[in-house]
Amino acid sequence: MLLLLLFSAVPDAGAQNDTRTRELMHTEVTIALPQSVPLAAREAAFTEGFGVFERIDAELNEWKPGSALARINAGAGTPVEAPRVVCEVIALALDGAKRTGGLFDPTWAALRPLWKFGSAEDGVVPTKDAVAALCPKVEWEQVKLTPRSDGSCTVTLAVPGMQLGLGGLVKGWGVDAVVAAFRKRGLQDFYVQAGGDLYVGGKNGGRPWRVGIRDPRGAKASTFARIELSDAAFSTSGDYEHFFLKGGVRYHHLIDPRTCWPARAAVSTTVLAKSATDAEFLTKAAFILGPKEGQKLVRQFGAAAVWVTNDGRVHATAGLEKQLEVWPPSGLDGGAP
Repeated sequence: MLLLLLFSAVPDAGAQNDTRTRELMHTEVTIALPQSVPLAAREAAFTEGFGVFERIDAELNEWKPGSALARINAGAGTPVEAPRVVCEVIALALDGAKRTGGLFDPTWAALRPLWKFGSAEDGVVPTKDAVAALCPKVEWEQVKLTPRSDGSCTVTLAVPGMQLGLGGLVKGWGVDAVVAAFRKRGLQDFYVQAGGDLYVGGKNGGRPWRVGIRDPRGAKASTFARIELSDAAFSTSGDYEHFFLKGGVRYHHLIDPRTCWPARAAVSTTVLAKSATDAEFLTKAAFILGPKEGQKLVRQFGAAAVWVTNDGRVHATAGLEKQLEVWPPSGLDGGAP
C-alpha cells in the first residue's frame, strides 16, 4: 500500500518509518526516516535536521525580538550587520526575485500594516490610497547586500519603512539544507516537510512516495490530485492559507507586488522543482501569473506546476498531466473569489 502525503498536512508515514514532528517557525516540521536505519544513526539525523530549523527560527523569525531579521527591519534606511545564515537566505530571496522578474518579492512585508490575516485580525480592506502610499516600498532592488570574507554581511533596506518577509522562502531553504545533510550521512529514503514545502527522497517501502495535493476548498485532509514521486521537491500556495472574506470577496496573503493587492489568477498552485527553495519562490510567482502566463516561467526553471482556478478547472504544465490522477476540486463553480 502506498502512503499518501498531503502538500499542506502532516503525513503519517506508516510503521516502516520513524516519523517525528516539531512546532518550529510557526508551522509543523516533520521528518521521516526508515526504521531500517539503525537507531543511533536516526537519532543523530533527527537532531541535525531539526537543528537546521531551530537555527532558522532563531535568526530569521522577524517576530522574535533581537533576531537578525528583526534588527534589519527595525534599521530600515541604514546598514545592519547580519550573520552568514541570514545573508545566504536573503541572497537567495533576491536571486529568486530577479529570476521571476519581481513576482516573488521579499519586501512585500512593507504592506503588513495594511493587509492583516488571521483569527486575531479584524479583516479590514485597506483603501486604495493607503495601498498606493505603501506600494513603492515593495521593491526588492532597493535591498543592498554587502558580503564580508567570513560569510557575514551588511543588509541595507534603502527606503525607511521597507521590510523583509522571508517566510515565503525560508522553509524551502531549510528543507534543502536538511536534504543536503542527510545525503552526506548516506541516507537515501526519507522525507522532510515544513508546512507546505516538502522533499521526498528515494522510496517509501520500496515504492515511490504517493503525494496528494490539497483541495483548496475542501477539508484540510481532502485532495483533488495525486502523483507518485521520488527525489523531488514541491511547494503549494493557496488562497485558503491566510485570508478573510469581506462583501463576498476573498482577500488573501498572496499579494501581487505589481499592484500590492491579492492575486486573482488562481486559487491554488503547486510547483515541482529541483530544490525546495526553487519550488517555494516559483509557486508564489506561478500563483500570481496563473496557468496561462505561468507555464512559460515554470518551464524556464525545468519545473512543473499544477493550478486550480476559480472556475474549478485544473491546469498542469505539459507532460505533468499524464502523471497526475485528478478529480474535480470541491466548492469552486465560478462564483465570487
